[in-house]
Order: sequence, then C-alpha cells, then structure tokens
Amino acid sequence: MAILELLLFNFRNFASKRIIFDEKLTVIIGPNGSGKSNILEAVSLLSAARPMHIEGDIDLVKFGKSEAKVESRVESQSEKKMLTINFQVIDELHIKKSFLVDDLKKRFIDMGSYLSIVIFHPQDLDLVGGSPSLRRHHLDSFLSSLDRDYWRNISAYNKIVVRRNKVLQRIFEGKAKPLELGFWDARLLEHGAYVSKKRQEFFEFLNFVESVGARGPVSLFPPAPSINSGQAVRVYPERSRRAVGSPFTTATPRKNLPVTINKSLEGFSWDLKQSLVTEEKLLRNRERDITARVTLSGPHRDDFRFIFGGKDMAYFGSRGEQRMAVLALKLAELEYFRTKRGVKPILALDDIFSELDWEHREAVLAVIGNQQTIITAAERESVPKNLLKKAKVVGL
Repeated sequence: MAILELLLFNFRNFASKRIIFDEKLTVIIGPNGSGKSNILEAVSLLSAARPMHIEGDIDLVKFGKSEAKVESRVESQSEKKMLTINFQVIDELHIKKSFLVDDLKKRFIDMGSYLSIVIFHPQDLDLVGGSPSLRRHHLDSFLSSLDRDYWRNISAYNKIVVRRNKVLQRIFEGKAKPLELGFWDARLLEHGAYVSKKRQEFFEFLNFVESVGARGPVSLFPPAPSINSGQAVRVYPERSRRAVGSPFTTATPRKNLPVTINKSLEGFSWDLKQSLVTEEKLLRNRERDITARVTLSGPHRDDFRFIFGGKDMAYFGSRGEQRMAVLALKLAELEYFRTKRGVKPILALDDIFSELDWEHREAVLAVIGNQQTIITAAERESVPKNLLKKAKVVGL
C-alpha cells in the first residue's frame, strides 16, 4: 500500500499544494507552523480516520474560504485509485463533505478500503498518561479503519448508551418505568459484545502472538477467554516477551527466523481492562444505573495501560520511554493490520527525531524499510544523514 501523490486546495494553511511521494521513504522538512502535520492529517482523513486534535470540521478549511479539497493517487496491491474529499462550508459551524473514489461517491468509512496509515504524532504521548476516553478514541479509530463491522457496531453502541442514559434520567425523575430499559439493554448487549470481542482480540495479538518472521504468518494465537463471563478481562503482558513479531524483530533472508533488532523496542506490553456486560449484570446493576443516571458498565468504560518492566508507564516512565512505548504500539498496529488484511499500511512519523537519543533513533531506523514511510522534521539536522541519502526530501 502506498500514496503516490497528494493534492491540497484550501486545506488548513495550504491554499494549494502538490506532493509527490517516494514509494519507500519521503522526508518532509519545514519549520514549525509550515503545515507538516496538516499534510499527514489530510492523508489520515483519506484513510477514514477521524482527527483527534480538532474541535470541528470547519477547522479543516482554510480561514475565509468557502470550499476545500483533499485528493490523492494511491496504490494497493497493484491497483491505482484516485481518492477525493470535498469540503463545502455551510455556515460558521457546519461543513458538507463528499467522498469519491475514481469519481464514484462513497461513504467516509469506505475510504479505508483503499488507503490506510498509522501516524505517530508528538501529541500521542498523551495516550500514555491521558484520559481513558483518549485511549478508547484511538483504539476505536484504528479498529474501525480495519473493520467496517467494528465501525458500525461502535457507532451504534455509542448512540445506544446516550439513549439509554436519557431513559435512566427519565426513570430517576419518575417519568418512565424501569421496564423501558429492556429494549436498550438488548441492543447494548448485541453491539457491545462485538466491540468487546474485537478489542480483546487486538490486545491478545499485542501480548500473546508469536510470529515466525517479519513477513511470516502468525504461528500462535491462543484461544480467547469467554467474553460472556461478565468479568473484566485482564491481558497479562508478562506471558510474552516477543509480542508482535516484526515491530520488534526482523527476519534473516535465508532462514526467515525472528532476530532481535534493537532492545529499545522490547519489553513493552499493554494491559487491557474491560468492563464487560451480560443481561444478568445489567439487571443486577439496574438500580445503581438509575441512581447514577448513567450506564456504569460496558465497553465505553474500557481502558488500557502501557506497561514496561511490570510498571505502568503513566507513572513510572520517562518521557523517552513513553515515546518509545507509543511507537511500539503504532508498530504493533501496522503488524496487526498486515495480519488481518494482507497488506501493510503507510507509516508516518511526525517530528519523531527531535526528542530521541541515538539509541532510540537506531530502533526507529530499523523498522522504516518495512513499508512506505513518511517522516516530518522541523530541521534537516535532526534527521540522520544516512536516512536522508535514501529518501526523497520535500521542503516546505
């Protein structure tokens, strides 16, 4: 999978911009505020990923303009497509968007079938110590880009929680009967079960799966514990030291055996804490939910933590360790996507070298060649010279 060309019109700070990407490695260099991150955001939108760091779609259109466009030529499995997103300003708060693939109208979620990208942003450090809702948003965005059914189920589930909470409020006020919750409970269980299952599968992959090599098939996937137990599921990271395969290992050409490339990316794991619900649990906790006027259990209460050396990185990790923990997660996402879809997404590293020491830089360099990679940097000097020699450099 690769992006070949990107065209921007009135998008963010760009009035007009065209970028031709190298099929392997492109380095985009420009001072802070020049729009490096905006370029990655445009690619992310084309892959059906919702941006995390904007308040509304109106912010995507250049100030004072009434329309904008993001267009890209992409290639996946030898098939080339033209992806387009058109933005039309309706008023100060609302944007009308249309999505096209080779001039044929599509839904937003359909765009992910033609382009996928995993981006490491400096702001992603907030995943380690930030709120659970931030981690859930990231998890849902990634899994939705991989699985349309996940997107449909998590979208439906979130709407059901809102509506169930309104019913709880009405019951608390004496304007409705508890029996009215039965309909919403059934739908909550239906969609929540799918969401919980797919989240659990992903974390089992992170912490348990062994790979026979960087490009080999998955050789071990342990059976999943039942998601119908009604108990929170904890994924124990200490049971695996070779979590994902290619993010942490590379393969020798002759034997195709995993070989550790750099210890800087070893030892990271993830602790998933799920809030699972069953019909019995919802009935048992109904009075508690009515008193609180909110639904207190379910996937919307899930969380996960970054673990290194048995310690929670949010409390015991240095900034450098936290940065590498997030990078390890992103690389694991690349491998999970490849395993599920048979193709690797694009990897984008936004200003990653500015805060890394040389040991951690070597860890990053070791994984760049496994897929098309886009790197941004504020200064040319921050990018290793041997990397610049084999990259296409784009200046802003």
